[in-house]
Amino acid sequence: MNLNEFKDRLFQRAQEEGFTEYEIYYVEGNSFRVGVYEKEIDQYSVNNTIGLSFRGLYEGKMGYAYTEVLDEDAIELLIQNGKANALAIEKDDMDIIYGGGDSYQSLNSYNEELNKVRAEEKIELALKMEEEALKQSEYVKRTQHCVVSSGQGLRRIINSKGLDLTDRRNSMYAVLIPVVEKDGKMNTGVAFRASNQFSDFDPRSLAQEAVEKALAYIGADSVPSGKYRVALRYDAATDLLATFSDIFSADNAQKGLSLLKGKVGQVIASEKVTIIDDPLMEGGLCSASFDDEGVATYTKAVIEKGKLMTLLHNLKTAKKDGVKTTGNGSKASYASPVDISPFNFYIKPGEKSYEEMLACLDKGLLITELQGMHSGANTVSGDFSLAAKGFWVENGKAVRPVEQITIAGNFYKLLEDVEEVGADLKFDMPAGACFGSPTIIVRELSVAGK
Repeated sequence: MNLNEFKDRLFQRAQEEGFTEYEIYYVEGNSFRVGVYEKEIDQYSVNNTIGLSFRGLYEGKMGYAYTEVLDEDAIELLIQNGKANALAIEKDDMDIIYGGGDSYQSLNSYNEELNKVRAEEKIELALKMEEEALKQSEYVKRTQHCVVSSGQGLRRIINSKGLDLTDRRNSMYAVLIPVVEKDGKMNTGVAFRASNQFSDFDPRSLAQEAVEKALAYIGADSVPSGKYRVALRYDAATDLLATFSDIFSADNAQKGLSLLKGKVGQVIASEKVTIIDDPLMEGGLCSASFDDEGVATYTKAVIEKGKLMTLLHNLKTAKKDGVKTTGNGSKASYASPVDISPFNFYIKPGEKSYEEMLACLDKGLLITELQGMHSGANTVSGDFSLAAKGFWVENGKAVRPVEQITIAGNFYKLLEDVEEVGADLKFDMPAGACFGSPTIIVRELSVAGK
């Protein structure tokens, strides 16, 4: 049966069984992925998925269930599992089913032309990326990673309060990591593109960027241990922001998992720091006009010139704090409970170019790559100790590559110590397309080297 028929029958049964409020969250989509290695297809996958979750208020508690099949048996399964789940709940706080009434902004997140790009064209792009990388330098020996992936999806939320919202989106990304070798030492570089415009993917440009980054590390050495003034390039700064983004979740603050609890309205960062969550960004790959609870989204400054303006809320956390939701209710998948996450989350760029930022640093470390984000970062305390690569900067110029170092600090303190913010905002790998930052200069970080 189709979705509308399934919804009508499910809602009828929910009412008959004593649910007072109920909602379905439905997703469908498909994805494509191809990887190449030495001119051959190394990996290839095409997936089609659908999923539907049901939640309903039964005897004052919210019960959940989900299915991947839309038939009569699934309806009964959802009803009975939803009831059992509700009766098993002991906590008092619960999710809220939203009645809507908001004005939703129209977004163009689906590009029909991208959907028409054939699999053969994507395969050819991946092969061309590898070919171009090998052309760039005699030191390029192979590619460690050469992947093109695309996907499209539909999301729909329907509930007993009259809410019925639908959105569609599609996107594509490419990742290229060449391996260069000289004098017995190997290095890698990364180029990443994400867009819903196929014309944005130029294999030569990707290859040049990735190989230049890899070659730049040739001859890298460590530096003496100590405290250094540091510039975090856009990619390293993006990784840190993504890793510690959960500190801005009101749910984490309420549970004591964020040190920002009770600090809304206080200055927590340098006046150079403004952090934006923009669900309505034109061309943003994480843009959406409504969150996963059906609440209309809006652009907001989470930190503005150093002052914490708001935490990110869903309906439940907003009710607990006595504030309005920020429209950041999210589900990791159709089968997941409602949580909180940002959309297009980034540090607002300043006015200085990348070259001007190096000139401003004058002498110190430029960090371009961080490793060990999951094991070396404590998202509760804010402490981090991460393997890093980059360059030593003298007189505003990167003079030699640096590796085999570890940088350590605290993210909360780092926000306070930001001295300059560049203009080179980029949403970058491996943090993903939802997080971005320009290059930033930090007053001081501890460095363990030689």
